[in-house]
Amino acid sequence: MSNEAYVIIKQNEYMRKFRRAGATEPSRAKPLAELGIKPDRIFRKMENKAIFLPGRTPETYYMDTNAAEDFIEARRRRAFFLLFLVLAVAVVLFFLSRR
Repeated sequence: MSNEAYVIIKQNEYMRKFRRAGATEPSRAKPLAELGIKPDRIFRKMENKAIFLPGRTPETYYMDTNAAEDFIEARRRRAFFLLFLVLAVAVVLFFLSRR
């Protein structure tokens, strides 16, 4: 499995754990240990993007659902544009090879 695929799987897993626990607003924030999440590099990057935010009590976090949806949509957009770029390069190479 590629590193990129691993990162996406972990990101989805973290968001799923927050949703299942209902930790989607400040008053329902949960400790990471209760969610079964270790604050690794992937989690910290998502925290820096304001997907996971600190709760009202220390050591608790909740997920901003709007930020999570925007994050997923941006990831989809990047994948679409990458696919479009690959297709465009393939078309150009096809026409160049016919010369």
